[in-house]
Amino acid sequence: MISIVLLFSLGAILESTRLHSLREPEIWGHLQAGIWILKNRSWPQVGLFSQAGNLPWMDFCWGYEVVTAIAYKALGLRALPALLMCFRLALAGITFLLAGGQRGKFWSAATLSVVAQYVLFELGPGAIDASVILFGTELLLLLEWGRSGDSRLLFVLPVLFLLWANLDLAFVYGIGLYGLFLAVLGVERMAVAAKWSWVERPMAEIRLKTALLTGGACVVASMMTPYAYRGYAAFLATQSSAVNRYLPSYAAMSFHQPPDYALLLLTMAAFLWLGVRRTRDLFQLAVLIGCATLAFHAQGEKWLVTLASVAVIGEAISERAGKAVEATNLQRDRWTLATAGVTIAVVVLAFALWVPRQSDALMAKIAEKFPVRACDTIRQRQLPAPLFNSYGWGSFLTWYLPEYPVAIDGRRGLYPEEEETDYFKVMKVEAPYQSLPSMRQARTLLLDKESVVGEGLKEAPGFRVAYEDNISIVLVHELKE
Repeated sequence: MISIVLLFSLGAILESTRLHSLREPEIWGHLQAGIWILKNRSWPQVGLFSQAGNLPWMDFCWGYEVVTAIAYKALGLRALPALLMCFRLALAGITFLLAGGQRGKFWSAATLSVVAQYVLFELGPGAIDASVILFGTELLLLLEWGRSGDSRLLFVLPVLFLLWANLDLAFVYGIGLYGLFLAVLGVERMAVAAKWSWVERPMAEIRLKTALLTGGACVVASMMTPYAYRGYAAFLATQSSAVNRYLPSYAAMSFHQPPDYALLLLTMAAFLWLGVRRTRDLFQLAVLIGCATLAFHAQGEKWLVTLASVAVIGEAISERAGKAVEATNLQRDRWTLATAGVTIAVVVLAFALWVPRQSDALMAKIAEKFPVRACDTIRQRQLPAPLFNSYGWGSFLTWYLPEYPVAIDGRRGLYPEEEETDYFKVMKVEAPYQSLPSMRQARTLLLDKESVVGEGLKEAPGFRVAYEDNISIVLVHELKE
């Protein structure tokens, strides 16, 4: 049991010692928005904490932000490591189940779970964590529904989408997955009618009408948010935005990191299993192809193909293990529950022992990544507004320096696309800084020390250095009257 507990808890334990969560840029925007929601008991409608505060903005992650803010009120900054530890523990559980841990060989499922955790280790705390777990849960339910035809699983899916749509915009991927399930079901019904022999029919017990009604209920549930159907439009607008070419998460995988190669091998293994089995299971094949296409096009979506590959390999391993393995094996279930209980206890103990209780120690860790000392200088010396800031620090500044509305941050759909594009062009020195109004009109500029623009403006007329350290530089722009 000790080795299994270590395999499932290692990711959470590493977080308790490394505190990777405190280096995640977007979590700070989620935290500040959640604090505002709790304080005002309302949903954001405009661009809070931003110089674009008069522009409309829809906060599709409000549910996750409320959870984050509640945890912050209870635990302070320790809430961020706690959230990431919970995610890693949940990821271990859902990948273990997708890999067939309750239906086949236990050790092979545990190994697949460890590989998935390694591939997704860099995921920090954020609303996407909820999508990873809920997408995996949906995929697990659909595979089980197709295998058993148990209609009791229908009641879970609309509830899942009601929760998901209020946590993260990526719920649209879940709707797409269900749409794929319906399409395959329809093809299989056509195969039955036409007596096609080349299509397997593992979902033959599912009534198409029942599946369609469930799909409709899922869509309705996904629109039970403060913004109704607008989540779908916002998702499509985000995915097709011209700004994406400047964002690393929308770039194809460069294969410069070992986890990228691990993901490639995992995906290849999944396709290999489908070939070795000579399967004609259209749902598994369609899910794997679709998720691989999305993931290798944009590295920020690699969690999709990770979960799909684990599920496909898990299905194959479970079949090879033989159907003699009983799903209701009482002894095995008790052992699994005991292991889960011990794992949770180990993670809680690691959190209590190794996550610092002192906020100063946590802030020191934050200052390794974010401009804490520069913000303190701006606040103490009351440097003039408006502020211009680096894109990657915008979310952090909304939390740590809220008295200075940010010029730009990572919220999609708030800033005009032309303004975001102009920002990246200026920072890449493809256009003069005067072409960007928020930079031209700024009185104080907080820039990354390594940015070319920051180094260039140090010597430019009208600018003076107010503060500088190893990660940031603060410039004051003396505007001509």
